[in-house]
Amino acid sequence: MSVEQIGGGDGNFFVAARGWRHPAWKESFYPEGLPVDWQLSYYSNEFRAVVVPAEEWAKADAREVARWQEDTDKAFRFFFEVADLRNNWMDFQAVVALLAGQVGGILLRPTHCDSDLTQLELSLQRARQLAPVTVILPPGLTLSDAGQHRLLDYGVVPAWSAGQGASCWEPGLLALACADATVRTPRQWREVVENCLSFGAGNGAVLLMMEGKTPDIEALRMTMMIADMLPAAEALR
Repeated sequence: MSVEQIGGGDGNFFVAARGWRHPAWKESFYPEGLPVDWQLSYYSNEFRAVVVPAEEWAKADAREVARWQEDTDKAFRFFFEVADLRNNWMDFQAVVALLAGQVGGILLRPTHCDSDLTQLELSLQRARQLAPVTVILPPGLTLSDAGQHRLLDYGVVPAWSAGQGASCWEPGLLALACADATVRTPRQWREVVENCLSFGAGNGAVLLMMEGKTPDIEALRMTMMIADMLPAAEALR
């Protein structure tokens, strides 16, 4: 079974929430009475991408995944989170194959891992065959030289946590910035977006992921608006 990859160097900038089925959004974002099955379609009318949490795709059957494709435009992108190092890659490949060219990338997010990333080797190999990959390291983990070289060998750029120092992007096919529900001013969000855009044209896609129990819809809107206003974003269209 083959999966159409998103090629590197397309230089797209995406802003996405981690998940779209947030209970609090029923009052703050989705219209009253909107069926749950219509939430993704409504979300995709305003935003260009979403991160599918590991627990979400793991319980979805082929029929539901096919509906995700039907409910979104061809330009909409799905970024898949993979948290289990024992992930069944055959099952995962069957899921992403149903979305074909709409798969924007894979976010490897192990809950634990060694500093050399030897435990992540198989996941890097398998994921890299399917789509551009980034890695969200477990909290507190500092990579060894071997771990850093392993990511470089695969062309994988580790995620940057927005607000925790400046980003230090390496060349790669997918850059990820993670942002939580921390309230930021427009100026601070601009700095986050500028850091994302500094990944630069000629590399791959840049994803700014809003996460937390209830991703901030207004922050999603603000960052998209800021990106549209920045001249640097024109090179990433």
